[in-house]
Amino acid sequence: MMDKNLLKRATELAKRPYQVQIFADEYEDGEPTYFVRTPEILGCVSHGDTIPEALEWIESARVDFIYFLLEDGLPVPDPQPLRGHLRISMSEFGHDFALAMPDSGAACATILQSQPAVV
Repeated sequence: MMDKNLLKRATELAKRPYQVQIFADEYEDGEPTYFVRTPEILGCVSHGDTIPEALEWIESARVDFIYFLLEDGLPVPDPQPLRGHLRISMSEFGHDFALAMPDSGAACATILQSQPAVV
């Protein structure tokens, strides 16, 4: 049974502005699926058949993950600012785009090879 005080604290901490990365993929039958992760909390991942479903599940996963960190007496990572860059996953097109805003203010984009997910 979950400790109510820890669950309340975990829920509060999970509402902080953590980053969420979304990766689009598809099952063998061609149906779409979306994998999501919170990069600041290593191992906090989830998925859904739609983007809203995937985002709902990652919020729930984040609460659970933080709860167990608190229960084990481990530190809860703080949300990290994007620090001038934005990464957009376009896995359905076979690429990830990393957009950066260097100190010069000029935007640049890097296309990274996408890793297909195994479902």
